[in-house]
Amino acid sequence: MRRREFIVQGFAASASLLGVISPGLGQDVPIDVIVVGAGLAGLACAKRLMNAGKKVVVLEARQRTGGRIWTSRQLGYPIELGASWLHGINNNALFPLATRQAYLRTVPTNYEDMVTFGPDGLPWSLSRTKRAGSWIERFVNSAERSGRSGTPLSRLVPAGVTPDQSFELIADVVHEVGAELNQIAAGYPQGDGRDLKGADVLVPAGLDELVRYLSSGVDVRFGQDVRLIKNAQKGVSVTTLAGVVYKAKKICCTVPLGVLQASKIRFDPPLPAAKSMAIKRLGMGLLDKLILQFPFSFWDPKQLIRNDSVNPGLWAEWYNLMPVIGRPVLMGFNAASTAKQVARLPDVAIVASALAELKRCYPSKTIPAPSGYLLTRWGDDPYALGSYSYIPVGAAPSYRVELGRPWNSMVFAGEAISSDFPATLQGAYGSGDEAAKKILAMGI
Repeated sequence: MRRREFIVQGFAASASLLGVISPGLGQDVPIDVIVVGAGLAGLACAKRLMNAGKKVVVLEARQRTGGRIWTSRQLGYPIELGASWLHGINNNALFPLATRQAYLRTVPTNYEDMVTFGPDGLPWSLSRTKRAGSWIERFVNSAERSGRSGTPLSRLVPAGVTPDQSFELIADVVHEVGAELNQIAAGYPQGDGRDLKGADVLVPAGLDELVRYLSSGVDVRFGQDVRLIKNAQKGVSVTTLAGVVYKAKKICCTVPLGVLQASKIRFDPPLPAAKSMAIKRLGMGLLDKLILQFPFSFWDPKQLIRNDSVNPGLWAEWYNLMPVIGRPVLMGFNAASTAKQVARLPDVAIVASALAELKRCYPSKTIPAPSGYLLTRWGDDPYALGSYSYIPVGAAPSYRVELGRPWNSMVFAGEAISSDFPATLQGAYGSGDEAAKKILAMGI
């Protein structure tokens, strides 16, 4: 959560693919552009191309749109299991779309409205909170100004760092980036970019309502697990796991970085060395959630409850959803290696560990058994394999730029391609829109 301003040549050069869906689907519809992935990047790309009069088909492996936006209604009301916030609404293109076109209400997050419990279970004083907050602000700003890509952020942590400062590093950096300090490259914006301006807001009705608005009129084909992309200068073909073949003139691939890193999709001809290197060197962070629904609230009436556990990093942050949805619900977070360890546990053990930490923070309170829960394992999701991208040691933002360059008839898009707003919804949306412009400039 943010607090800071937070493919062997497959075709001969003369060959041309006609842009049709294979007869296996019983159709013969010309396609100008195939978009792989129906997350925000894919939908933004499709919309701009459609507005330019192009025939677009979006292939989505899941049975839903949204990608890493995943709004669950299993508890009877909207809960975000993926992306939650619209960050920096003053220069976020999605904010006016959400509020003025989709007519969605938003609720701002005040990151200063918080309580932090120390290892002794006692709440921090206001002055202690301010001292720790000022220190992490100075540390991150200094690292971003003077750090180098080959230097892990952990090396810049001063000797003699206090326990409170160590907790701030977990809560404000590890949780924001989704990676450990020794994995993160110093010298670059830690998390979602330098240029975010304005508040962060939640959408009580569910971010899937924004996705529904953006996907209106878009031809999305669900259950289309793309495994092969043949990319020639005069056309493309896509083959799914089921063996269905789609053909078009151009393609935009918006699958998450984690999926690209796992080589789930084969490219023919193989990707150029520079793009393969960019995919390999960029990092995929991890942030998992646990949603606990209770019969009644027992916690402080603060937006954010922070837990400096005796087990560092375990359930370090809880967001109080009561002011947002009017129900006694807490949303807990684990990041990086802690998230990986917790994800290996069975559900019952995960819930038990969370309740134990909450009991440590509120020893005199009666904590009822949850009346419902939801949890995520984004690292195990085959269509995500992580939460969002970051710059690891030895990498640089130039890798994002390289991924975004057109190659033959293909363009990549997604939050990992965004240089200004990586790891955010507006980064994904903006990269998809830019990809559509690049495709139009290539000529169809």
